[in-house]
Amino acid sequence: MANWTDPPTGEKLAAYEAWVASRPTRVRELCEQFPPWKLYRIKSSRHRVIIYSIDEMEDGEVGFKVDVTGEYNLVAFERRVFGIKPEDLEECDLPGLHEPLGSANMSIEEAKAALDEHNKRKPS
Repeated sequence: MANWTDPPTGEKLAAYEAWVASRPTRVRELCEQFPPWKLYRIKSSRHRVIIYSIDEMEDGEVGFKVDVTGEYNLVAFERRVFGIKPEDLEECDLPGLHEPLGSANMSIEEAKAALDEHNKRKPS
């Protein structure tokens, strides 16, 4: 699976590991399970995402805040999404060479039409 950025090394990795060790148990477990330099896919929407933060909710649940960008997806608009459950994330590969990417700043209808056109061109 792909990294969207190079993992930290040396002092930066040691600082990150110290920070992780200082987090509450559930946050620490998620940091260990989901390194922030990996690229993930939201299973339910199929968007590739970058982890922005781990949020602790008042009810004790823990979820991710992620960035959905045109660098790894074809989106009508880029956004930060919160409340993503750990079970809805999986590591993924970088986009394919000929995969359409970008933030079109378009309407939902225009984005659907572009995706429909892309899906028509997919090899069987």
